[in-house]
Amino acid sequence: MEIQLPWGKDFLAVSLPEDWRVHLPERSNISRPPDKSEADIVQAALDAPINADAIGSSSLAGMRILIVVDDNTRPTPVHRFFYLILDELAKAGADPESIHVMPAPGIHTAMTEDEMAGKIGAENLARVSWSNHDAFDAATHHQFGTTSRGTPVILNKRLAESDLILVVGMIEPHLWAGFGGGLKNIFPGVASAAAIGHHHGMIAEPPYLFNRVGLMPDENLFRQDLEEVRRFIDADIFCINVMLDEKQEITAAFAGDPIAAHRSGIEFNAKAAGIKLDQPVDAVIVNSFPMEINFKQSMKCVGNSLPALKPGGVIMAFLRAERGLDDIPLPDKPPPLTILRAILRLIGKSNVMKFLNVVKKGLNVEERFLTYYSMRLIREYHLFCYVPTLSESEIEHLGFFHNCKTPQSVIESGARKLKKSARVAVFPDGGATFPLLS
Repeated sequence: MEIQLPWGKDFLAVSLPEDWRVHLPERSNISRPPDKSEADIVQAALDAPINADAIGSSSLAGMRILIVVDDNTRPTPVHRFFYLILDELAKAGADPESIHVMPAPGIHTAMTEDEMAGKIGAENLARVSWSNHDAFDAATHHQFGTTSRGTPVILNKRLAESDLILVVGMIEPHLWAGFGGGLKNIFPGVASAAAIGHHHGMIAEPPYLFNRVGLMPDENLFRQDLEEVRRFIDADIFCINVMLDEKQEITAAFAGDPIAAHRSGIEFNAKAAGIKLDQPVDAVIVNSFPMEINFKQSMKCVGNSLPALKPGGVIMAFLRAERGLDDIPLPDKPPPLTILRAILRLIGKSNVMKFLNVVKKGLNVEERFLTYYSMRLIREYHLFCYVPTLSESEIEHLGFFHNCKTPQSVIESGARKLKKSARVAVFPDGGATFPLLS
């Protein structure tokens, strides 16, 4: 049989072996009502926020307001509704000169003015001041406290200087937080590199859950840790999160208290993006759409698909990665994949981080945890990828997947690892969906 995978403005077509038992799970049809525009949906959420007063009904004269939006690694179409937020602030008497906007890059690359204009809309950017957050500039940070698990809450000092903070983003499956959105814009979005490093360290601690896609907050210490920062911030925090469908159109919005509104959004996301499977499969075919800006974001589709796989399963991944490696520095060339897999399986998952600290000294925060993640993938799965934007040298230095030079060779390589009648699940928009097993 032949399947088609979204690829930019086109599709990739690949043929699958006839003896595979292929599952083509579909997303639930939770579409925007035909009589509602995207603006209607966002405005309705702003008018009836969850566990919070509406922005427009507040008295914001003389208040210092900070709006933290997700950065351009997320496809949130903020430019299509940001004016509604500014209008609500104006209705409440906010002084335009007291409104400051900041993207939430964590330790991603800073945004340019053109990128920021694309993110929130050039006409909106002209109405406010804005600046980038720098996770490595201690002079711009403020120590707020320490979470119950010892994470230092070191954030951009503008949070301490503001009377009202708005967090604007989207809810989607996330490798470690379970779901994106909510207070994640604040932590790690505008946190220091040291704080982010400590927080991320829990993925290498018992029970060694290096992949937490779809894990609910009450079961996910990673999400609980980042949400604990709320109690250290004096300012009011108001959340606006949207949900996108497979066409990248806004189909739902959730506003209000940053935790309560986010929980409602998670419930919706599980219905809209959670794809039901009755049992684990032998292999997955997964495509990076719509998280395609670079290799790191494109790889999210792999993590999103892992809950569907049996131990030792096969991953056949199509990663568009428009900007290639982008802000990922080229690592030292690792040992051959088969040798590295044998070592990692021998030492056990509890010792992977210790091994990494010995063989890869001097890594920065992001390099350290991305390398740890890739080592866990090597240890537990077989990964075949088509990534046309990466060079042979870059792929050799990454060293954690088998490179396939054509789309069809991804399928052929995966087939050689599988028995006949293998159960295979297909996730065409794997960057935004995740499996829910019965």
